[in-house]
Amino acid sequence: MDDIDDTTARALRTAWFRYLDTLEPLRAPLHAYCLRLTRDIWDAEDLVQDVLLKGFGMIGRGDLHGPGSPVANPRAYLFRCATHQWIDAQRRLARQRALPADPPPAPAPPPETARLGGEALFAVASPQARAAVILKDVFDFTLEEIADALRTTVGGVKSALRRGREALAEQAMTPQPSGRPGASPELVDRFVDAFRSRDVARLTAVLTETCSIEVPGVGGGRGRRGGWAEASVGHETHLRAAVYRGETVILFLDPEDRLYDVARLEEADGLVSRLIHHCFCPDTVQAIGGELGVETVSLGYHQQPETLVRMIATTTLPWGSEGLGAE
Repeated sequence: MDDIDDTTARALRTAWFRYLDTLEPLRAPLHAYCLRLTRDIWDAEDLVQDVLLKGFGMIGRGDLHGPGSPVANPRAYLFRCATHQWIDAQRRLARQRALPADPPPAPAPPPETARLGGEALFAVASPQARAAVILKDVFDFTLEEIADALRTTVGGVKSALRRGREALAEQAMTPQPSGRPGASPELVDRFVDAFRSRDVARLTAVLTETCSIEVPGVGGGRGRRGGWAEASVGHETHLRAAVYRGETVILFLDPEDRLYDVARLEEADGLVSRLIHHCFCPDTVQAIGGELGVETVSLGYHQQPETLVRMIATTTLPWGSEGLGAE
């Protein structure tokens, strides 16, 4: 690892952001597809980020041309990659559910919770059938393209479409509650109060020593001394807590009261152990703002050009000297 110096880091970072700019027209439809697959906003964004990262590595080491190229058609490749990763995750989940558990089984959820979670759908229609219907009926992929995405034949796609449509006709595409471990409302309130004080020491004290601070798509940092608090308190930003699908989250709003970032907290020993900013995930922010009835504004998929140039030149953390979400 000693051979990875600033020159290498700058080159990789430059290539990454150029790659994000090139793929920007595909981001919104990819996010919409992942959201329809997962039916969870956080899982959808995670899937998008995983697919983008995999695509970056694949393009960097593969041939863009020729009949055997997996990335010759970027749109088809990204959707195919998302499909494979989601189906593989569903298979792993199914295997885990089939394994005997040592602790006593948890009580069955109420019928409404089960319906919202989409369990009945997955019991009737396989993940492949669900993906086939979404690819065909929502995104207008051809049967041949879907067969390629699902690693099957056109005949197999037709069968999957028949099964999937029958199941989906009986299931409402209702949003499901978040199943992730969020921070307690009390800790969220402490965080918001500390931020509003614009006191770096007080804000830093809310974090664990090794707090993970993540900004999907552009990087992140670790620990209290990473510069996040110092960079954040200088912004004309106001915060408020909100409940989104049962989880208490933090809304970051600009001076015009427009939502530009949604942050999620995880907790350990009464402190913030993980902080995830979605300021450069505009599709996620827009979806959440729409559900909460809050006007949104997009910062784009990465920092503004002048900030990005300085960040690449110094290989600093995402917020650099200009701060997170600087405009």
